[in-house]
Amino acid sequence: MKKFGAILMALVLMTTNVAALEGEMGYFGGITPGTKLPTSVELAQDGYKREQTYTLPYKEVLYFSGEAVEVEGTLEIKPGDIDLTQPTGEYKESYIINAEGPDGSVNRTITLSTQYVYNESVGQLIKSTKLDNWTETVVAAGMTYTLDQNASHFTKSIIEEYAPGVMYYSGDVYYRAVYNTGNTPVTMEVNSRIYGYDQAFAKSETQVRTIMIDNGEDQYFIQETPSITANKEMSYSSNEPYAISFAGNYKELIQGSGALKYNILVGDDEINDWERAGVVGVSDIPNLEQMALPALSQLDGHPARTDIEKLYSMGIFDVNPLAFSPNQAVTRGEYITMLVKTLGIELPDITDKKAVLMDFDDVSQTDDIYPYVYAAYNAGLITSTTVNPSDYLTRQELIVFNIRALGLERLGLGIPTIQTSFMDDSKISGYAKSSLYVAGQIGIIPTVNGYIFPDMIVSYADCAVFLNMFIDYLRYDLQKDYNQMMML
Repeated sequence: MKKFGAILMALVLMTTNVAALEGEMGYFGGITPGTKLPTSVELAQDGYKREQTYTLPYKEVLYFSGEAVEVEGTLEIKPGDIDLTQPTGEYKESYIINAEGPDGSVNRTITLSTQYVYNESVGQLIKSTKLDNWTETVVAAGMTYTLDQNASHFTKSIIEEYAPGVMYYSGDVYYRAVYNTGNTPVTMEVNSRIYGYDQAFAKSETQVRTIMIDNGEDQYFIQETPSITANKEMSYSSNEPYAISFAGNYKELIQGSGALKYNILVGDDEINDWERAGVVGVSDIPNLEQMALPALSQLDGHPARTDIEKLYSMGIFDVNPLAFSPNQAVTRGEYITMLVKTLGIELPDITDKKAVLMDFDDVSQTDDIYPYVYAAYNAGLITSTTVNPSDYLTRQELIVFNIRALGLERLGLGIPTIQTSFMDDSKISGYAKSSLYVAGQIGIIPTVNGYIFPDMIVSYADCAVFLNMFIDYLRYDLQKDYNQMMML
């Protein structure tokens, strides 16, 4: 088939951040809307690089007086860079917070040194962070608290795992901050667990924090859960004028928001019960991006039209629209190409004379799909040098690819020895059973009266439905485990 829209394809070859920006809220219980996900147009520019400094709207709740004091301002972040081609490295990161409110303020600057080691065999990166410099002044309930850096301590450790389509991370932060007040020093101890992920359509981070404040006379205990989420939402807009050459197009709304839920378990004796718990929110100004959509009049009335149009708009389908047939079967090579585009996996520069290229048993280095196959192999989407690119794709093969892309195979460990809930479980191949189980659990596999038809050849119409369910999971549903569920 002839290919369509080479420029459009270039626009959507997005690259997931190599260095995750964990800590886009800082590590002190505040919230921001997070940094914006880049648009496909930004990513298509030659030499695109993420910014070296971010200034974000910021909110934090102070508890020094045994009650909640909300402040608002900005957080400036200077993150570090990571080179995954090297097994070890180090970088500096800094956070500058200036926020105030009617009853308090905080001015905080902290610089951290982070060392890391990358284990390529398991795709995991370990980061270990120590304190370089920390200055802080807090005003709450009319009293000023000045940090004693020599008596204070801060440590952070993060582990990141790189699945083909998602970078997951978790870790811990512990700090002990001692403040001078002119009288008895005030000590704050914080234990925080961090969870997050970053991928082409969305990112999220949640911190689960326990706080103890000791002012020499009273002790306060607080639990709080700050969380941020940024994603890309896709919607269709019809054109109102009659005399216009195209009926409408899709667009993406790129936005972020943060929420902080707190609960003062032990606070000032005089605060009311309704003052002990609360929620604080912050959001950013959304970005809009228009998406190209070719005319597909042959799909009028087709049940998969919307799904097909979405994939054309994202540049995932590239068949000439005049020759497109929703009933055309999809090959393994075509689907591997689609997934690489969907996930924003970076393509190798095969024109670089210094590049070390890999040989596949059935894909030549001169084949159009070679860069996508090579990228898929490097990312872990495919694990063999035998690709079978011309074989037609079955439904169970598609699901195996999708679960591998998410890195969620472990959720189905042990499933091959038992029966899944699908009516045609007996037709599922052993290698695919655990992946189909996981897909059913997370809702990315359609069924018909309980049947999944695992050995059925996938058409372009089927592919559009399956792939949009997969993308919607990345856009919306994955984040529920990282914020909605944890903040209940």
